[in-house]
Amino acid sequence: MLFLWKGPSNVHYPDILPSAGVQIFGATLGVKEVVVLVIAVVLMVALALFVDRTRLGKAMRATAQDRDAALLMGIDIDQTIAATFFIGAVLAGAGGTMFGLYYNTSVFDLGFSAGLFAFTAAVFGGIGNIYGAAIGGMFIGIIRSFWDGYFDSAWTDVVIFAILILTLVFRPTGIMGMRVPEK
Repeated sequence: MLFLWKGPSNVHYPDILPSAGVQIFGATLGVKEVVVLVIAVVLMVALALFVDRTRLGKAMRATAQDRDAALLMGIDIDQTIAATFFIGAVLAGAGGTMFGLYYNTSVFDLGFSAGLFAFTAAVFGGIGNIYGAAIGGMFIGIIRSFWDGYFDSAWTDVVIFAILILTLVFRPTGIMGMRVPEK
């Protein structure tokens, strides 16, 4: 949609966050980094509490575990799936907004590579484990930053997807995923 609206070029995002920072052990920690980290942690904890403590969260977990049993228990599967996709879209919008505020730019295919890295982080951390996905995201981000800083950045995507493949081969449930019985 952005491609049709603005074309293939980068679109400037409003620069509303200050870029000031402080030096800590030789590294600069800016206001932007703190804002992004705080918002991400708040959203992650809110999602975890929502999934763990609300009726819809219980319905989401039941539907994910066994659709037929959830249907027999009176859970409206279609409404639960629609609500899950709505929550996912809202969180994706929040992530895109944070990305735009941090980098001050947007382009029509921005979400493609970010989505692939997010999928890798979720698989590495453990599908279905919110905190595991967050730890996986931090790990993938650190690997990406270090690889870009010390090695040829053209190989960064290859390294990230190698992590995905190795995770799927040796630990398909992720580092914090739970073993589930096969049906």
